Amino acid sequence: MRTITFYLIFSILFLINNILSAQTKSKFTLNEAQEYGLENNHDIKNALTDIKIAKNKVKETISIGLPQVNGTISTTNYIDIPTTLMPDFISPAIFRVNESNFGLTPTQPLGDIQYFPVSFGTEFNASADVSVNQLIFNGDYIVGLQSANSYLQTTRLQHQKTEIDLKESIANAYFIVLATERNAKILGKTLNELEKMLYETNELFKAGFVEDTDIVQLELMVSDLKASLITIKKQLDIAYLYLKFNMGFDLNEDIILSEDLNSLVKKAESNLLLETGFELSQNIDFKIFISQKELANKELMLEKAAYLPTISAFFNATTNAMRSEFNFFDSDKTWYPSTIWGVQMQIPIFSSGKRSSRVQQAKLKLKKTNELQLKIKEGLRLEEKQTRADLNNAFLIYKNKIKSLGNAKKIYNKIETKFLEGMASSMELLQSHNQYLSSEGNYIKAVLDLLNAKQRMIKLMNE
Repeated sequence: MRTITFYLIFSILFLINNILSAQTKSKFTLNEAQEYGLENNHDIKNALTDIKIAKNKVKETISIGLPQVNGTISTTNYIDIPTTLMPDFISPAIFRVNESNFGLTPTQPLGDIQYFPVSFGTEFNASADVSVNQLIFNGDYIVGLQSANSYLQTTRLQHQKTEIDLKESIANAYFIVLATERNAKILGKTLNELEKMLYETNELFKAGFVEDTDIVQLELMVSDLKASLITIKKQLDIAYLYLKFNMGFDLNEDIILSEDLNSLVKKAESNLLLETGFELSQNIDFKIFISQKELANKELMLEKAAYLPTISAFFNATTNAMRSEFNFFDSDKTWYPSTIWGVQMQIPIFSSGKRSSRVQQAKLKLKKTNELQLKIKEGLRLEEKQTRADLNNAFLIYKNKIKSLGNAKKIYNKIETKFLEGMASSMELLQSHNQYLSSEGNYIKAVLDLLNAKQRMIKLMNE
């Protein structure tokens, strides 16, 4: 009685522990996994950072047309004051005065002009300057501001494309995990059945009802299944890591997928073959191209704007001080101000054909962009037809593989029963077993192809 009580208590505690352990793991449906990835994936975070960079680029461009204020403070100390040679204009004047007024004979003849060194300035100098510049009109600035906004729009579309690509990657990884889990489950169940069959066959062999080759054949099948199961479990671990990596989830933490392949296929089947119209303008790649084409238009406008004049205004206030000693902080000493303002217009007149060549280059680039737009339209329409055909084919193959799997299972179960009754050989059992596992693999592949084709259609339609 005590043994039974102890066993019950241990079982209850073990069950509670498993329940609590399962509760600590994070559960995700496909949509929840995608939403988690949109918040935590590294590429998404970088794409959001790119948007912030683009916004600051717009602010930077706007600031070019706003007042620019700069200030300068400087001080200099002339260790040796610069010296200049001055013509000797004093001596000749004195000599002339003496000669004409007093009748004296000059002591120095008036000949070649003499020079004497003169030092101008003071040893210490200081200045303070404030300048204000305001752009009034500039074609490059106007077009540049429009281009910055177009660049911001392109960056946002790139972020949207990153989200779409990520959702597809997470969905594909989610499908692979579920498919690998199903494969591991089928192999594990089949292995248990074969091990049970091997035990029963051993008993029959001991009784002399079967040959030893049947035992060897079953042992070989069990050995192969064990090896396959080890490989599948390793693949499952890698599949989980890949899914968590795409989600931005901690690789060391465990997750549980709360949906299975059957439920996902049912969701896909509900609107699988609906002939919904393809809106080209909704495709993310086409949106990005149109945004880039807008930038090409802005480039042409920018080159044309080079023909326009640039008008700007300026204001400058400067004050200077000259001292024979460093006493610039003495409020009793004088500073000498100078203030100016003005308006400047720079007019492009002649560039020897440079501006015209740049305009022609921009026009040709835009022509290439227009041609590329036609190609992209045709390519996307072709891709839509191909993707829809792949989806329909994947659906038909999926339906076919369901029937094939059911038939293979029936055949295997029938041969298994006959084998245990001694009416079928181990070779027939092996063949039916391999056929069943092959059908199971083909079914899982058909499910993956169907779900992946559905994801490609969702991505193309930008649904």
